[in-house]
Amino acid sequence: MKRSELEKLIKEAINANMPSDVKALAGAQKVATSVQNKAKNINSIQEFPGAFENWFVTLGFQPGKISKSSIRSQVETVLTKLGYK
Repeated sequence: MKRSELEKLIKEAINANMPSDVKALAGAQKVATSVQNKAKNINSIQEFPGAFENWFVTLGFQPGKISKSSIRSQVETVLTKLGYK
């Protein structure tokens, strides 16, 4: 997926009918240029687990409050939407 296509999907997601907390996070990430620059450097599968863990622990989920299967299902849906096979 081209970077311009990804940016378009992000803009559509921000403007879509989504929860306000998600819109607020997207907006904060959009203006956090140092976060954007560091995130762009994560580009190998070896870096993914650590990056995912660092990101996921910043969310409001608590173990026991959501199942791994629910998380996997939502991740699969999003990856498909983004064009990953």
